[in-house]
Amino acid sequence: MFKNINQYITIASVFCALLWSCSEDLGNYDYLPINEIEFQDIGTEYIALLGEPFEITPTLKYTKDLEANESRYTYEWVAYREGNVLPGDQRWDLATTKNLQLESLTLAPADYNVRYLVTDSETGVQWSTTFKLKVDSSIYEGWMLMSDVNGAARLDMVSKIADEYTPIYDVLAYAGSSLTLEGAPVNVYCYDYDPQFYGIYVTTEGTGTTKINPDSFDWETEYYVSFEMLSDVPTDFKADFIKRTGGNESLMYKDGNFYYYLRIYQYRYSVPVNIMDGESAVFEAAPFVGSGGVIIGTNILYDNDNKRFVRQPWAAQKCGEMPQGTLFDYNTGKDLLYMDRTGYNGGEVFAILKDPADGKVFLARMSNDYGTVNQLYYEEVPAEIAADMAQAEHFAVNPDFGYVFYNVGSKVYEYDFGIKQSKLMIDKGAEEITLLKFEELSYFANRLVVTSYDSGSANGTMELYEVPPVNGDLGDPLQSYTGFGKIVSISYRLR
Repeated sequence: MFKNINQYITIASVFCALLWSCSEDLGNYDYLPINEIEFQDIGTEYIALLGEPFEITPTLKYTKDLEANESRYTYEWVAYREGNVLPGDQRWDLATTKNLQLESLTLAPADYNVRYLVTDSETGVQWSTTFKLKVDSSIYEGWMLMSDVNGAARLDMVSKIADEYTPIYDVLAYAGSSLTLEGAPVNVYCYDYDPQFYGIYVTTEGTGTTKINPDSFDWETEYYVSFEMLSDVPTDFKADFIKRTGGNESLMYKDGNFYYYLRIYQYRYSVPVNIMDGESAVFEAAPFVGSGGVIIGTNILYDNDNKRFVRQPWAAQKCGEMPQGTLFDYNTGKDLLYMDRTGYNGGEVFAILKDPADGKVFLARMSNDYGTVNQLYYEEVPAEIAADMAQAEHFAVNPDFGYVFYNVGSKVYEYDFGIKQSKLMIDKGAEEITLLKFEELSYFANRLVVTSYDSGSANGTMELYEVPPVNGDLGDPLQSYTGFGKIVSISYRLR
């Protein structure tokens, strides 16, 4: 027992002696300042383009290493992607040199935090600074335009770059795409075909209908729309057009038939849906869709054979009869000149019909959300206006005021169904109007898009106009872009 006590006393004495010697030694050291680095000529925010050179040349000020012996230091440039991304996409090592000099920026378009680290290899001390980097792409977002250039198809783009819109002519060649368009142009159409693969569809007479890669614009054989079909069709199948009818949902039109795609149920384009439930023969469908617009919306089609409106309920692969009308008979007996859904009044389908017997023209408006169809308006267009409207080449309906725009030759008119008056809005003189449109699901949904072509100078133009209330004049275009061919189709590539 006494032996253990003596051991404890001895250990305690040694411990106290050590503490005393340490306290006696305080202040005996000379603390010298270490080498510090000050970062200069590095901004707090940068915007760069995918595939373009990107360079930062910083100035480093050293407090001790006055001669700036760069061999004494190591360098790192590391980018961290913001947002919820996969682990493999979170960190990107950019360079291990003093200056950041990238011949081609390969970071995917997104927002990043970039950290620049400098390590003193003699002391092991590390310094760093950070900055924001926004990576854009010159083909990331914007208007896609299908043009006819001397009888051949060309895909152009009015690209949104750093919040400014810039034309890119022959964007497939610009992007180095392996796709070469053949034959005359048909159309271009963009919609959310798949959550993981945004659909940019291009169609020409020689190429058929195919998607292109939404980020690089490159192409693979599997992008043909025929790979989305169950039917036995040629690989280069050519659709007349594709129309989005909801989220990851669409109708494809070809030679009087509609085919249905619905991702959530894994429906692929197969047999025509323009067949009445309980019948065996398809009817010839008019090339227009009054899309439902929301989930479980009802698409409205038009039966050319029997001159009647029919409905295709959500997820249905056949059509059914319309409910009893309160304003007009859905079995109209008339020719359908135009039909489309617009954002007017929360979402309506506008349809323009012509009586083949007497030439009278009628405007019908219907709602078709949430599985129901209701008639909202049906009136005859005044005879003096109907004569021109029946000859119109293009129609478009403004989503704010419900004005119906149409053109006859080089003149664009606005029809106000409330007062039943039409007003000349644009006169392009010798130029040809090739398209009128209000682009759905874009920032420009309420802007009238007018494309025209001057055959004398072989120059195509796209213009965007603001539509004022109370039938005000359009005024000068808000945006105007030239240098295209004869524009036959446009669609906005969203992000």
